[in-house]
This record gives sequence, C-alpha cells and structure tokens, in this order.
Amino acid sequence: MAIGESGDAPIVFPSSLPRRLQTWAGQTIGSTKMSFDTDTVAAEAAEQMVPEHDQAPTQDNERQTMKKAQLLIETVERQRAYVAREKEKAKGGVPGVVFQDAFIRGMRDLGYKDPAWALSELIDNSVQAGANSVEIRFGFDKANASQAKNPSQIAIVDDGTGMHKDMIGYAVRWGGTDREDDRHGFGRFGYGLPSSCVSIACKYTVYSKVEGDDWYSVTIDIKKLADASSDPKATEELLTSKKAKLPAWLLEQRQGTFVPEDGNELLAKPIDVRCMVSGTVIVLEDLDRLRGMPGWIQVSKLRQRLLHQFGLIYRHWIPEVRISVDSVDCQAIDPLFLLPHARFVDETSVKAKKVTEKTFEVESRDGKRKGIVKIRASYLPWQFSWATPDNFASSDQKNKRWDQVLVAKHGLNGILVCREGRQIDVVQPSWTKFQNNDVYVKLEIDFDPVLDEYFSITTSKQQIRIDEDMFERLRTDGKNAGGLAALVTDIRNLWKSDRDVVRAEIDKVTARKAEELPAANAMKEADKFKTRTPRVSPESQKEGEENLKKEVATRVKKSGRTEQEVRQEITDEVQTRPWDIDFEAMDEGPFFRPRRMGEQKRVVINTAHPFYSRLYAKASGDVVSALQVMLFVLADGEIDAEGQRLTFYKSERNFWSGQLGIALASLVSEGNLDDDSSLAMELEEQGRAAAP
Repeated sequence: MAIGESGDAPIVFPSSLPRRLQTWAGQTIGSTKMSFDTDTVAAEAAEQMVPEHDQAPTQDNERQTMKKAQLLIETVERQRAYVAREKEKAKGGVPGVVFQDAFIRGMRDLGYKDPAWALSELIDNSVQAGANSVEIRFGFDKANASQAKNPSQIAIVDDGTGMHKDMIGYAVRWGGTDREDDRHGFGRFGYGLPSSCVSIACKYTVYSKVEGDDWYSVTIDIKKLADASSDPKATEELLTSKKAKLPAWLLEQRQGTFVPEDGNELLAKPIDVRCMVSGTVIVLEDLDRLRGMPGWIQVSKLRQRLLHQFGLIYRHWIPEVRISVDSVDCQAIDPLFLLPHARFVDETSVKAKKVTEKTFEVESRDGKRKGIVKIRASYLPWQFSWATPDNFASSDQKNKRWDQVLVAKHGLNGILVCREGRQIDVVQPSWTKFQNNDVYVKLEIDFDPVLDEYFSITTSKQQIRIDEDMFERLRTDGKNAGGLAALVTDIRNLWKSDRDVVRAEIDKVTARKAEELPAANAMKEADKFKTRTPRVSPESQKEGEENLKKEVATRVKKSGRTEQEVRQEITDEVQTRPWDIDFEAMDEGPFFRPRRMGEQKRVVINTAHPFYSRLYAKASGDVVSALQVMLFVLADGEIDAEGQRLTFYKSERNFWSGQLGIALASLVSEGNLDDDSSLAMELEEQGRAAAP
C-alpha cells in the first residue's frame, strides 16, 4: 500500500492503483487548487496497469480505470468533508456512537408492514400499562368538514396507569424503557413508541398523567430534533416534559364518523378524557407517511383496515381489553375460527372442527427459567367458506369468512405465531410447503416471552425466525414436543376425505342438471345390437325397487315435496336416461359399483379411489363421456348377473380396483395432484377478484 499525506491524517490508497496515480491523488486531495486532465490520468493509469504482453488496452479498460480513479478521489474527499461537518456540529465535543439525525431518518423506514402494525406498538404499551380501553381517534382540519378525506391527526388514547412526568422524556427516546428485557409483557427494548410514531408522522406529542397529577407532554418534531442533534442542551430541552392541556378536538365528545353497514359493528362509548384519573394520549400530526399509502388514506378504509388488523393481532386479548377505532369497538378475528366470541365463527351452519389444543414446557436458553408453548389446531371443512353450504350447485359463491380471513391477500396461510397471545407472524416450516388448498389447515403457536431466544423476534415485532432446535421440537411427537408434522398430515388427509365426499355431491348435482348424458345415449344405441334379450333376475329386480324407495325418501327429505311428486320426477328421469352416473365416497371400496334403481341402471363412481382423483376428475368433455361409456359397458354385464357369474364379476372388479389404484398412484403423484388443486383454487380466487 502507498500512502499519500493530506492534512493531519494519512490517506491509504490500494496497491492496485498505479503509483503515478497514487502520488497525484495525494497531491490533489491535499490541495484544492490542483486541477487535472482525467483523460491523461486515465490513460497513464491504464498504461501502468496493462501487462507487458498487451500492447493496447481496450476502451472499456480505459473507462473502467478512469471511473476507479475518480471514485477513489470523490470518496476520500467526501469523507473528509463529512468528518469536518460533524466536528463542527459537535462544537468541540465528541460525537456519540449514533448520529442522531441520520438515525431518526433511518428509523422512519424501520419497515412496518402497514399503519396497523405500527399503531399496534402503541396499543402494546397501553395494554402493558394496565389499560382497560384503548381508542384510536381521528382529528380533522376545519377545511375537511365532511370528514370524508384522510384525517389530519391520529390520537391513541388509553386509561392505563400513565407515565411519571420525568419518564415521558425517556419514553420518546429509542431504548428508553423501564421494562428493558422484561419477559412478562409485549415490550423489551423501548423502540416501539418512537419507531411507530415516526413511521407515520414527522411530528407527534405524548401526553400522560398519573393519578393525582396534571397532564404533562413532550413534543417530537423530527426537523427540530435533527437541527438540535449536535447540541446536547438543546436536545435535552426538547425532550423535557412540560405541563400541558390536551388538544381541544380531543375534549369534544364525538361519536365518530362511522355509519353501520351490516349491523354487526359495535358502536363504542368513548373514554371521556376530561375525567380521566390517569392515562396516556399520543397525538400524531403531519401524517406525511400515511398520505403516501394507497388504500389507507380515506378515513373509511383506514378505519376498516385498522379494525380488521387489530382484531387479528389482539384476538386473545379482546374483549378483556377494549380496543376501538373511530368510535367502533374492535371485534376479535380468529383465523382458526374456534374462539366463541370472534367474528365469522357462526357465519354459517358449518363450523370449524377443533383438532387439538396442547401445551408443553421448554427451558429457556440460559437454563434459568421455563416457558410454555401452546398449540391450537383446527380443520375447516370443505363447505366452510360457501355462502350456502347445503347448495352444492353454488360452491363458487363465498361467504365473509373467505373474503375477510381466508383469501390469500391476508397472508394467513401457514403456521400462525403469537407471543404472549399477541400475533407476530405467519411462518412457513422447512419440512412442508403450505399451498393454497392448505388454507383449511389451521395451526397456531403461542409462546411465553422467556423463550424469545428460540423465536428471534424482530424489534418491530412483525417477524419470527424460529430456531432450528425449536422447529424440530415443534415438528416431532413426544411429551415436550409439538407434533406439528403429524398434525398437518392428519388434517390434510381429513381434507382430502372431505373433498371426495363433497365432490361426489357436486358431481351429482351437475349430472342431474344436465338435460342429456351423451354416454347414456350411446348405450341406448348400443343396446340395439345386443344378440340376446337381457333377463332381469328376481334378486336384481328386488334390489332395484329397494334402491328406488331409498332415493325417493332422500329426495323427499331434502326438497320437502310429496312422495308422489318425487316418484314422478324419477320416472321422467328414467325415461330420459336409462343409464345414469352417481358419485359416492367409499373408503377402501372399488373404483365403481353398478346399481339398479327401478328400471334405471347406474354406475356409482367412488370419489375416494385414485381412479376419480387422478383420472376422472381431471378429464373433460368427450373424454369424460368415453370413460362413462367404458364404465357402463363393464357394469352392464354385472348388473343383471346372478349366481357364480355375479360372484365372478364382483371378485374381478375388486381385483381391478386394487391394481388400478396402485398403478395410478405410481403414475400420477399426490404432490402433482395437490399442486393442481392448489392452482385451481388460486385461479378460482383470481376469477372472483376480477369479476365486477
């Protein structure tokens, strides 16, 4: 390395730079009067760097060398100027480990997902301060009389214990907390209050009072704080609390701007701040960051999204802690749909099924304490998101559960992770892949704060990185383990079994709605060429009558019509379709069963057999009709057989089914089927989103 002297400090140049350029750069940096011809310097530098066997460097090499030289000069000079400015700011003092103005600018971009996650930091503080109620209120400029546009102020009001007047000035500082490394609540590091506030606004005021004292406040104006960053006395003056009065707009008893939409919203009775014994009020002003967020600007959308997100994040704390937004009480939203007080749990007659709820104990990383990990799991049946669960003809019409919780945009497909009952993140485990159709598999982990080291929670409390050892413990079975891998497998199997039953019903309805069945017409034509007249055995005749009675009873019960009306309906169907297709989920059963219903011959396809999921359900049009004809022909010989001939057909059909299942499972993997099912669900969702 060569050294060039400049001022008081030596400047070190990389040895790869030509010596002539090192000398020149040192002179240039040491004197502001020096000038140079960059083309000449670059050419000389390039000549110095070219190997002896290369006679002429390319233009690209020349440009690269020139840029390298210029970059070095500009970088060093820029660094010298920066140090000089900072020393001048410090006015003889020594700069701290953090440069205040740059730090504040950086903290504005800490990376909150949206305003709801940022404001949740302030709700965390309120809950930890023992608040019974936390309110988000909107303030409006006089020019915005209709209050239809975005608010000009946002206030977070709580009735907790409040802060001592001297504590307020520390609470607005990053790292200022009396709960440092506390393992009994939400906060640990003292970053939440200032980080969340500056991520939304460039000015905010914290008002607080303890019982028996007055209101005191500290106002943080980012510009003023940056200007005073090099003056400790000026900074301390800005951060010292002073006796204060709450803003006039907060003292007005207003009922918010909300007009109820569907009757499920709960209008709140606001806290009367004029009579508060203790509490804290944080007022965000100059909402510059909020104004730049599409979808969060108008007050109606802001209210709706905050209520939704708070309902998810604090589902285990509501209603013990009352949270309201613009005079509307927040209701819990449980993605597992198990909490009885949560929204959408009773949306339809189809309810979530609780699979398990268990806890296990884990020793903290330092071995000094023990914490609890809680696991909840639920399964959402196939018809769970249908608007009308009993109508198999309208399965594409979804209810609010889908739009408000299950749809992919909400990002709740995976393992939900809570800390102390407060949602933090949704993670994807390394040992399985959650696909779109896994939205009906619901798992939640809730861990004690003493186990933070296993879950690596980020400062903004939005992301979890689970330790490998903890993930393994969560995956495996055992007394002090989660057993999540087995849980996921069991719920997926339940979903597939449920899928087979529901698909059978959907296909039944679809088949009945079709005016014609091409395969049945083909069989009518084929019957003309039979060389012998079919003979219906007494056993087959009796079975057909019994099946007809069962079908009549089933339709009467479902439709509420009379038996005579239903019998006439079936008679008409038989005339139109002497052959028909039906569907049924039969675990361990053959891939089809022939069945006589009165005068009609039917083939019942087993939706639980790989023939259906791997072949029939994936086919369409003429291929489906061809498969139906094949099944009709196979069934035709068995349906009227008797004695040893009937026994032969049944035996062979069972043998075919076993071999067919094995072969199809080998030919078409379950993973590919899951991908197809997931893709179908995604396309269905995109279609609904695109619909007017």
